[in-house]
Amino acid sequence: MRDIQKLAKYVGLSLLVKDMSVSPLKLQKILYYLQSWYMVFFGRENTLMADVPEAWVNGPVYPPVYYAYKDKVPGMCDHLTPSDFGYASAIDGLKEVSEQLSFTDEEQELIDSIILLYGAKSQNELIFYTHAEQPWVEQRLGLKPFERSDKKLSLDTMYHYYKERHEKNLAKA
Repeated sequence: MRDIQKLAKYVGLSLLVKDMSVSPLKLQKILYYLQSWYMVFFGRENTLMADVPEAWVNGPVYPPVYYAYKDKVPGMCDHLTPSDFGYASAIDGLKEVSEQLSFTDEEQELIDSIILLYGAKSQNELIFYTHAEQPWVEQRLGLKPFERSDKKLSLDTMYHYYKERHEKNLAKA
C-alpha cells in the first residue's frame, strides 16, 4: 500500500505536468477513482492505499488530504501549483515522488491512464459523477443534501460497482 500524501502529490504533479488544472477538490475525486479502479484491476484484496474516503457533501473525501491542502489556496476549487506540493518544478517533483512510490509497470500504466481520463474532466463534472454513483450515494442515504457526514464509503461497494461497470464495458467492445 502507498502513502496517500505521496499519492496526492503524484496526482497533482502529474496533472500539472500535463498542463491540466488541479484543485484540492479535483485531487480528492481522482484519488477516489484511483482506489476504485486499482481494486478492479488488481483485486479487491489489493488496495492502493489504506485510507478510506468519507461521504462528504461534495463527494468522496480523504480527510488527511483535505487537511493537507485546505489552506494552500483560498477555496477548494482554486488551482494548486507545484509549490503547494512542495516543489519548485512539477517535472522535478513528479520524478522524485514517482521514485518514492516505485510503481510496477502495470500500476504505472493504470494510474497514469486514470489520471489522464479523470484529470481531463472539470471538478464539477467529477462531483456530478460521484454523486450519481452507488458508493457515495449509499452512504448519503437519509442525509440532507448539505448535511455533514463522516461515513466511510464501503471498499466492497466501490470494488463491485466499478468491476460491474468494467465488465459491462468489456461486453460492449
